Amino acid sequence: MREKKHIHLILTGGTIDSIFDAAQDMVVVNDSSSIESYLEEVVRPHFSLSKEILTMRDSRDITDNIRAELVELIQKSPHEHILVTHGTYTMADTARYLEKNCQLDGKTVVLTGSMFPLKGFSPSDAPYNLGFAMASLTLAESGVYLAMNGNLFSAGEAVKNVDAGKFEAV
Repeated sequence: MREKKHIHLILTGGTIDSIFDAAQDMVVVNDSSSIESYLEEVVRPHFSLSKEILTMRDSRDITDNIRAELVELIQKSPHEHILVTHGTYTMADTARYLEKNCQLDGKTVVLTGSMFPLKGFSPSDAPYNLGFAMASLTLAESGVYLAMNGNLFSAGEAVKNVDAGKFEAV
């Protein structure tokens, strides 16, 4: 019998976990995450989940100090498959930072996010990106990857094309 997979979520905020604030007429990062409940209630995956929240920020506010904390969480985690949700503006920077600074010891780390929040927006790319990232996570070899727009990029090969609203290979 095949061993049941486990995915460990590390949440950092970004658009994927944002909400629309009508008073400000803008999307703002939420104080809590809707990802775990979405996965459990809607997806009902055939793998177990655990999660921890590192921070809930716009990715433009993610510093190298926060990235260093992320490295620590990944290295301390007993899990082999780690999904990091992240804002898209600096996701590629974080992926490169992890690749350079993180001792993976056989772990696979995939970063993903979205251009539109998971909840409250239809259509949103968030469900697709989450699903693609989770599938990629369990199939890819050890390393750091970025999963966006139906493509799995190695850490150093992705850039966000703001005008096109998607990630592309360098």
